[in-house]
Amino acid sequence: MTYASGGLIEASDFNNIVGGSAGTQGGGTQLNPVWSTGLGSYGYGQTAVGNVSVGGTVAATNWASLVNTLNSARVHQSGSGSGISAPTAGTSIAFLSTLTSAVSTAATNRLSAATVGTTTSSSKATTMNTSAGTSVTGIITFTITFSSGVDATRYFFNSGGYITLAYNSFTNTGGTSRGTSIQTLAQTNFSSKRLNAITYGARAGSGGTLNTDTTTGGYYTGLTTTPTEKFKVTSTSYYTGDFLSVNYSTNGTTGSYSANGNTITITVNAFSATTGSTQPADSINVSLGMICTVQFPETTNLTNTWGTVTIS
Repeated sequence: MTYASGGLIEASDFNNIVGGSAGTQGGGTQLNPVWSTGLGSYGYGQTAVGNVSVGGTVAATNWASLVNTLNSARVHQSGSGSGISAPTAGTSIAFLSTLTSAVSTAATNRLSAATVGTTTSSSKATTMNTSAGTSVTGIITFTITFSSGVDATRYFFNSGGYITLAYNSFTNTGGTSRGTSIQTLAQTNFSSKRLNAITYGARAGSGGTLNTDTTTGGYYTGLTTTPTEKFKVTSTSYYTGDFLSVNYSTNGTTGSYSANGNTITITVNAFSATTGSTQPADSINVSLGMICTVQFPETTNLTNTWGTVTIS
């Protein structure tokens, strides 16, 4: 029967709200697909709420497990619980009029996170050094590897984790305006960009001519095994042929539950043209540094199911 006021609470009612733990999205109306293994963008990898056997008694402890888990999910997502209190053993189980809507809200907001946890970062630099009249490209590559596999990667992004790429340092050893052009592209126009579960954060910065700033897609649909440009800005200084671009790719391993790889590669390309439109030809000798940061989910309401992450 359907869970409703005045009805007898059956195991099927309870199990329909709890749902299965793996390989399902639960139609956006069940708790376990959000909380446990799930599928694709559903699933934090936490311990599932147990189902009640067919014909079995739905005890207060079963309801308490459901409500407490729901509240943990909502606190993780929004900072506050569902407003529903768990029953205690030995008490009658009252009809909870807001339970099903609260579970649906948890499913709708599954990719939200009120807080985040710790970070790990890696900084790299590239040298661009050439004479006047010769173009040069500087390349920086970050490889982010989730050592616990593709489902750990899913849990990371689903739980609110993200990866940020940002400008870090610059040294204009040659002291030319050609070098300054590259510095302006990186420092002023590209202070950071994020990779989330289903979106890319818009660039933090301004200026230049913005050619590409992809914000849709993210880990699940925005990454392929072919490096794809998600950001590009060209210079508006004398050196209008200069640009800075960022490509993203994944190893594409899906596993059993619709992941999108456990190795993500981010490549920064900085290009210095041979000369400017009204500027005499310059040499260039610069060092451009970028930083890649992995922002882990919080571990107050969730346990670490995403494992360790390395940046190389």
